[in-house]
Amino acid sequence: MTAPPGLQAEDRPDFERALHQALRTAEIRAALRRNGATGDAGDADIQRLRSQALVASELIATAAAPEYAAYLRQRAAAATTASAASTASVRSGSPTPSAGVRGLLPVLAVLTPALAGASTAAFLLLGGLLGLLDSQRELADALLAAGLTSATIAAFTLVVGAACLLVTAVRHRAPAPDPRPRTRPRPRPRERLRLHRHPPTHPPHLGHRVDAAVATARDAWLRALLHRGILPFLRDRLERSHSPSRTSRVQSEESSRKSERGTT
Repeated sequence: MTAPPGLQAEDRPDFERALHQALRTAEIRAALRRNGATGDAGDADIQRLRSQALVASELIATAAAPEYAAYLRQRAAAATTASAASTASVRSGSPTPSAGVRGLLPVLAVLTPALAGASTAAFLLLGGLLGLLDSQRELADALLAAGLTSATIAAFTLVVGAACLLVTAVRHRAPAPDPRPRTRPRPRPRERLRLHRHPPTHPPHLGHRVDAAVATARDAWLRALLHRGILPFLRDRLERSHSPSRTSRVQSEESSRKSERGTT
């Protein structure tokens, strides 16, 4: 990329920490002492250099633009991996339609015989009561036939429901614990070496590798920012502030020499 990316807001604290580290180095401290900055004056010069570096932060960051771009790519890849992992976990935890149907079958196996039995009792009772009346003989016969049909349905669903409940109980029955203690075979040295060379690649290991890559890219950017950006900037500002005082000192020495020659 030709144009370096500007510093993002979340990376400003890292820039300020690197600047603080640069201002505390022995090189910058020695340069300040050579300029005659000691005590309160030295603290004022440090604050001045810090303000100048913060103003020119975008310019300083261009010295470490490749490392910063690599760091941003690693961070974006880590964010994408984290979002994909969270999406996969949500999908794996969501119930499927087949699981919902399997959970509904035991409920139907219990409710259907009960409803069919209740309707059977109601049809037979109404049919028997209406059968006492000669004018309602046809309706009574129809209700009795419906009651017999409901009874047949109730018996059939009762048998099917009992079979479903039995199968479900057998599937979910926990195996009986083995009273005999089991001795785990110790792996051979070759098997240990193979497991060590090929660790499992499940999501926790993947997350650790992604975090390590982001941390490595961040350290590389901060080192490049410190040594190629901040320290050269501070050296340049110190040289610029030192050159006028040195020139004035040389001029004062030359003028004092000329005055001494004139008096002699």
